Amino acid sequence: MTSTWLSIRVDLIEGGGQDLWPRPGRIFAAARTHTFGQLAVAIDDAFARWDRAHLYQYYLAGGRQVSDPRWRDEDDDDGLLNGHKLTLGHLKSGEQFVYEFDFGDSWLHLCTVGARRVDP
Repeated sequence: MTSTWLSIRVDLIEGGGQDLWPRPGRIFAAARTHTFGQLAVAIDDAFARWDRAHLYQYYLAGGRQVSDPRWRDEDDDDGLLNGHKLTLGHLKSGEQFVYEFDFGDSWLHLCTVGARRVDP
């Protein structure tokens, strides 16, 4: 079996008006076919979030943003990418991006794609 899954380290860096140190973190094995929306659910599960009424957004390299589709109208041409459709296959080895959960408390996570693929 070819190792085609990504290893993604996710560190909670701030939220609720506080910088966090040491930073709690998790490492995820994610298929390149998983969506950013599915990764958001996994992150929220791993950080024991029970209130899923809040929105999320990713901030990728080059200024690209991936959002929760509830955040926008389908007819908007605002450049935001749909997190329920865009797959993780767009990520590159070593790439870093930010995941934000709950725009009010702004829980920010630094996400880093591992240098090597993993075999689940």
